[in-house]
Amino acid sequence: MELISVRKVDGALGRVRVAGVVAYDDRPGATDEYVFEFPSDLAGALSDSGNPWLVCLAPMAASLGEPLRLPLLVDPLLARNVRELMAIWQSWYPRLHVAPVVVPSGLPAPRAEAAPRRRTGLFFSGGVDSFFTLLRNDAPEIGSFPVDDLIAIHGFDILLENERTFESHRRLLERVAAETGKTLIPVGMNLRRTRLRELAMGGLWHGCALASIGLLLEDRFERLLVAASLEYPKLEPWGSHPMTDPLLSTSRTSFLHDGAGFERWEKLEFLAGFDVALRSLRVCSRDASEGNCGECEKCYRNMIILEVLGALPRSPTFPAQSLDLDKASRVYIRGWRSVLYRGLRQFAASRGRRDVVKAIDRSFRRSRWRQPLLSVAERVAKVPYGGRASRWLKRRALAGCLR
Repeated sequence: MELISVRKVDGALGRVRVAGVVAYDDRPGATDEYVFEFPSDLAGALSDSGNPWLVCLAPMAASLGEPLRLPLLVDPLLARNVRELMAIWQSWYPRLHVAPVVVPSGLPAPRAEAAPRRRTGLFFSGGVDSFFTLLRNDAPEIGSFPVDDLIAIHGFDILLENERTFESHRRLLERVAAETGKTLIPVGMNLRRTRLRELAMGGLWHGCALASIGLLLEDRFERLLVAASLEYPKLEPWGSHPMTDPLLSTSRTSFLHDGAGFERWEKLEFLAGFDVALRSLRVCSRDASEGNCGECEKCYRNMIILEVLGALPRSPTFPAQSLDLDKASRVYIRGWRSVLYRGLRQFAASRGRRDVVKAIDRSFRRSRWRQPLLSVAERVAKVPYGGRASRWLKRRALAGCLR
C-alpha cells in the first residue's frame, strides 16, 4: 500500500483539512482518502513529515501484509517503534504481519514556526478516564504533567454524521476547558469511513488514530497523554495499551499511557471531589446520544459506582439521580464484564451497599440463565440460512437486558 499524496486545503467555517490519498496493492486502481480537520489557526503548525501517516496506516499494512510506502521523511525512532508495534500485534493476532516500511532516507526537520514552548496535550472525551488524567495531572507533584490542550475528536466515539450530537458535546467541553484553564482543540477525522472500518477499531487501531492526530501537531506537542481504558489486572489485547502507546513516540514527541494503575471506582472517587467533572461526565456507548442515555450497560456501570459513592445526585448528565435497582439487576454480564462486575460487587460490599450487591448477584444469575438460549442461537447461525432465526433467538434471549 502507498501514500500517494498529501494536501492541505482550507475548509468551511474556519477549518483546515489535511487529506492523504492511499492506494492498495491488492485493489489496483482503488484509492482511499484519509481526512483530518483542524481549526484554521493551527494551519501553520501542521506537520509535513511522514510520522502521522506511518502510525495512521500501520494497522492496515499489518492486516494486508503489504509493504507500506511513504513519500515523506519519517523519524528513525518511530520507524523502529512501529516494527516493534507490529510484532506485538502479531503476537496478539497471528493473522497480522510485520509489514516492511519503505520511506526516503533523512530526518524530518521541525517547522521554523514551531512554538517556542512545546505543550502537553490530552485526548479528551469527557469520560471518566480522560477526566481523571486531566485533573490528576494538575496536582503539583513530581511526575505529573499538567495539560495545556484538550483534543476532542469528531468521528471517533461520535460518528461524523452525528453533527448535532458532537456540537452539543463540543459546547460542554468548551465549558470544561474554560473552567480548568485549558485550550480545547476540536478535530474531525474520517478514518471510520476508510478501509480501516474492515479492522477492529477497539481491538487494534484506535490508539494509532489518536497518535496520527497528535503527530499532525507534533511541532506543538512535547508530549501527549492517552488515558487508560483498562486497569493493569484486566489488560488484554487492545488498540490503546501501556505496551503499545509509548511505541507511537518519536524522538521529539512522546506518548504516555496514563491511569492504568487505578480501578474505575478509584477514578470516580477522585472525580467526586471536582464539580466540573461530575457536571460534565459523558460515558455513554451510544454515539447518537447527546448525553448519557442511562439505559445502556456502560451508563449503568458508572451510575452504580456513583450511587455507592453518594455522588450520583451531583451528576446531572445522567437522566436519573438515583439508582434503579431493578435495572441494575438486568445488566447482561459476559466475558470481560464478569471480572469488572465482580470488582464492582466487592466495592459495593466494602461500602455497606448490600442492596447493590444483591442487584449485581441477580444480574449474574440472569446472565447465566440466558446463556443456553444464546448458545443455541450461535449454533443456529452456523446452519445454512440460519441467520434470521439466530438473530431472533438472540433478541429473545437478551430481551429486557441492559447491554
